[in-house]
Amino acid sequence: MAESATRPIAHPLAAGIGDPAARRPADPPPIWGNIPPRNPNFTGRGELLGQLAKRLNSGTTAVLPSALHGLGGIGKTQMAAEYIYRHLPDYDLVWWIDAAHTTRIRAGLTQLAATLGLPGSSEANIAVPAVIEALRTGRPFRRWLLVFDAAESPETVLPFFPRNGPGEILITSRNSDWAGIARPLELAVFKREESIELLGRRGPEIDVDDANELAEKLGDLPLAVEQAAAWRAVTGMPVQEYLRLFDDSVAEILDTASAPDYEISVAAAWNVSFEELKTRNPAAHQILHICAFFSPEPISRDLLTGVSRVSISPELDAALREPIKLARAIRDINRYGLAKIDHGSNTLQLHRLVQLVLRNRVMAPQVHARMQHGAHQLLAALDPNDPESSRHWPRYRELLPHAYAASVLDCDDDWPRQLFINLMRYLFEYGDHEEAAQLGLQARKRLTETLGPTHPQTLEVSGRLGLYLWAIGRYAEAAELNQRTLALRLQVSGEENEETFALQRNITIDLRAEGDFAAATKLSEEIYHKAKRMFGEDDPETLNAAFQHGISLRLSGAYRAAAELDQETHRRRTEVLGRDHTRTFSTNSALNVDLREAGEYGQARVQQERLTESFRARYGAEQPDSVVNSFLLSVARRKDGDHPGARTLSTEALNRFRLAYGDNHSHTMACSLAHAIDLRHSGDLAAAKELGEQTFERYRDNLGEHHPHTMAASVDLAVTLRLQGDAAGACTLDERALEHFRAGIGPDHPYAIITAVNLASDLSVLGELDKAIELGRDAVERGRQVLGEEHPTVLAATFNLGLDLVTAGRADEAAAHRDSILVKYRRVFGEAHPATQAAVAGGRADCDIDPMLM
Repeated sequence: MAESATRPIAHPLAAGIGDPAARRPADPPPIWGNIPPRNPNFTGRGELLGQLAKRLNSGTTAVLPSALHGLGGIGKTQMAAEYIYRHLPDYDLVWWIDAAHTTRIRAGLTQLAATLGLPGSSEANIAVPAVIEALRTGRPFRRWLLVFDAAESPETVLPFFPRNGPGEILITSRNSDWAGIARPLELAVFKREESIELLGRRGPEIDVDDANELAEKLGDLPLAVEQAAAWRAVTGMPVQEYLRLFDDSVAEILDTASAPDYEISVAAAWNVSFEELKTRNPAAHQILHICAFFSPEPISRDLLTGVSRVSISPELDAALREPIKLARAIRDINRYGLAKIDHGSNTLQLHRLVQLVLRNRVMAPQVHARMQHGAHQLLAALDPNDPESSRHWPRYRELLPHAYAASVLDCDDDWPRQLFINLMRYLFEYGDHEEAAQLGLQARKRLTETLGPTHPQTLEVSGRLGLYLWAIGRYAEAAELNQRTLALRLQVSGEENEETFALQRNITIDLRAEGDFAAATKLSEEIYHKAKRMFGEDDPETLNAAFQHGISLRLSGAYRAAAELDQETHRRRTEVLGRDHTRTFSTNSALNVDLREAGEYGQARVQQERLTESFRARYGAEQPDSVVNSFLLSVARRKDGDHPGARTLSTEALNRFRLAYGDNHSHTMACSLAHAIDLRHSGDLAAAKELGEQTFERYRDNLGEHHPHTMAASVDLAVTLRLQGDAAGACTLDERALEHFRAGIGPDHPYAIITAVNLASDLSVLGELDKAIELGRDAVERGRQVLGEEHPTVLAATFNLGLDLVTAGRADEAAAHRDSILVKYRRVFGEAHPATQAAVAGGRADCDIDPMLM
């Protein structure tokens, strides 16, 4: 069991195969991952294990998780693991998570999501909330146990708890501040009889008096007792000789620096073995020093192999280059009990306290610097230097905690620092946008201080950070940083290079977030023409610029121009990148939105159906862009008259976006707006109003009071209010939106025309027919000029104007706005479309502003 204990396994039961009753007591649960190997020399703790079992296996839903807390080296992790091995039959899922850092927690939960086969398990921002929800609801397993090992503080782990779920949570922590959050169980040092028992279990026989004296010297600290027992097992040294060496080590440590008593006892116990190993195998001794700078979780032997570029010391370099010498060094480390070796997973692992002793009590300053730099080099040597490629993500996931622990950002060489930048890029591509932004903020601050603001790596981090901040909704901060970085980039690199283009594209996105669609369009057009001149029509940089300009045109209301550009960009990307490239798919979906907004509802829907199916077949339904395509398809279906099909898709997409990004992400807000419209079309006006109000508030909070997207949300909400009978409330919202649209994006923007159509309906219901007719005429005239005679919005505006003219007693004038328009309705929409049927029945047309992504 120990050989497979550290590797996650999915038992056949996880797939619904097999009989739970057939499990033997020693069999692991169906879902089982990252559990430390069982310690065959586990000693004592019987009473505490009994207390823990009562808390965790009581048969009732836990109100609070349980927390094992105590000093480093006290045995918290060992006790948690021993509990698991004694209670294997009690659980169907046991998952161990390194909780020292939020990144590692997310990685552990993402790995669990993949093992469970949950949707979106390839992306951290989707997988983490999905697996928390699965555990909370008890699907597919109710009897589960999560272990959060080495949690630094409650604030670190609380967001990742499945609240009120049917399973159990166990925390190990040195922090005692868990009261009220968890049921704390404090671990103290061994009872003396437990220390004596452990010393007697291993190696040569030991007299009880000698064992008592040795345990006293070690302070009964379990980690120190275990190491002393291991050392005696290897050397067979008499206890009195060991005590003499121990006293020498204590004196040396106290001369070096003060330390807590428990740290002194561990340092002294280990120092005896360190000195012995240094004499026996210097390379092994130095490997320990290197590993002291890595994370206290398993260290892959890959970090120590095939590293010809690295030069640390003659002895260590030889071992790193010769497999036989490396194997001998690791074997000697294992013999002295200085690290845990797992041959099954090909890893070695040092206890946190051992690493602390090595770094702070054993190494001289010059050795410390050399070994830390060696750790930096070894980590950098494994950098695939391609963080955008998903095939390299497992490697970056493995390097991440060790890069944190080793502080590679502080290295004097560019090579290891680039690893930190690549890890930041990996996190963003992987979907952990928040963590990517945090790394970017940390790197920018540090590199600016040490290298200056114009160093190439500082500029690279700053340029990427602007995009990351924008992605998590920190728009103002992103815009300020992008402007500052662009000025520095122009100063260093000039106007015409790819880095400058990338930053200018960031500025374009910032302008959209500010609601200045006209300025964004002007800038994106300049970038596009400049790219064509410098790189040619088919260069990927030019195609990126073309895609961004298409977005700007679409947001500005130039739907036909956007469609022409996107059609050409799609053709070129198909030739340059291939039909199945994600960027080719993105251009295709953009083209479908152009067609939809231009009024080609049937064509847009058919093409988006085909694209969504093709993308899922190529990349899977759980890929984030698959959700975006489903959301866009829901809008296309609604516009084409399939209201039930639209609601089904928008419901699913909204749930997925909320899980992945939260309620305030731009994708979630856009999908919320679409779903609120679907609810209205299905007749659920109360739900439509509630969601519409929430979405409007979120747009206002995130983008500002007067942003076009905020105003669009208010216009859609106003339709629902009028249909509920609150025409006055709808009128207030529409009047305000029309005023801001005309002053901001212009009176001829389609958003302003749609708002005028709806405001005319509000005024008509309120009996202000003259105003309604005047506004309706204006909407028809502007709509014809901007959108064309047969655009659905123009048809709606014309039909409504006819209704108002009839109501005003101007039947002759109204005739031109009814019969001919119904013919066009049938030709444009089709006889079965709900809009055509409503018009034939004489029902007033309502116009929606459908969400568009920035």
